[in-house]
Amino acid sequence: MMSTLTPVSLQSGLGQVFFPVHLANASMLRYLDPKVDMMSRPRRRRSTAHRRKIVFISTWLAALSGCEAADKSWRMTLVGASPGGAWSAIGEAITDELRRGIASSSFTLEPGQDGANAVLVQQQKVELGLVHSSLALAALRGTSPFDAPQPDVRAVMLIYGDAPFHFIVDRRSGLTDIADILRRRSPVRVSVNTRGSLMELATRTVFDAYGLQFDDIREYGGDILFFPFNESYEMMKNGRIDAIGTTVQVPSRHAVDASRTIDLDILSLSDEVIALANERLGTDTTTIPRAAYDFLDHDVRTFAGRVILITHRFVPEEQIYQITRTLHDNLARLRRAHGSLRALTPATMSEVGGVPLHEGAALFYREIGVR
Repeated sequence: MMSTLTPVSLQSGLGQVFFPVHLANASMLRYLDPKVDMMSRPRRRRSTAHRRKIVFISTWLAALSGCEAADKSWRMTLVGASPGGAWSAIGEAITDELRRGIASSSFTLEPGQDGANAVLVQQQKVELGLVHSSLALAALRGTSPFDAPQPDVRAVMLIYGDAPFHFIVDRRSGLTDIADILRRRSPVRVSVNTRGSLMELATRTVFDAYGLQFDDIREYGGDILFFPFNESYEMMKNGRIDAIGTTVQVPSRHAVDASRTIDLDILSLSDEVIALANERLGTDTTTIPRAAYDFLDHDVRTFAGRVILITHRFVPEEQIYQITRTLHDNLARLRRAHGSLRALTPATMSEVGGVPLHEGAALFYREIGVR
């Protein structure tokens, strides 16, 4: 299990105490070092700052004693995404609710990355992870971007759904239909976010349905680029990218911001392409309404993915049951943590996009009558 704690052994009656890395500094260890004989020093009047430091350390040690008393089987790690993003806020809300709702538990949030989170769960390096359901399905099958099946990945609950695929283009490129790339052998430059992300997988799937491969784009003189949102839109603004493939909830803040300086459009997909994407990715047909973005002059036919909470199938059933129940019982507070969670309800928690449910979660959903 991943941990942010570094063990520091002290002969102080507490046994081995675990200090957070940023707290294990020389100032604290000086006051806790048993080799320093405080009684042998000349007695002097303590300053107010010194007394405050002693009080702080005493309080801190008491908190550490409480951590040591926590049930070790309830020390769990959740991996999300890079700090500061939506998944970071959602992960903090989840771990906060679980710590609050499960006695003697310790839940830690660590940075992660979509598909890589499924691998960490499979390898039992962490107990919980956030991932797009499409990537969880790919992990189970061992299809791209995974080199081998990750057969023990199981779903706990839906986090949010309705994250439509956007194929966003700069109107200066003249691109109005993805099929035109093949017909005209257009040298388009497309950013698909980071490698191994759902954005890459979804764009690759759409291109494949149109008879295109990434290598074809390069052969036409274009390129496939791997940049996150901010860099992608900055490059588009500077005329270095023609299109961006992404899955994101509507409205995308990045697209709205970029549209103030770039003339944007979002291209619709054909019914056949949407059907193939749904079959491969476990997504659902949806429409981005014209009113969703000021720059749109048409509805956009596309498909939508979802984000789920996953675990390993060998995590005990009773623990996942309790995790699921705790999050269910505190949905009202959880929904307030981030706008993407507003649509989450007890009835939708089990809608995990075809990923097999963990037995503990399935048991809870059967009890409340939603499976």
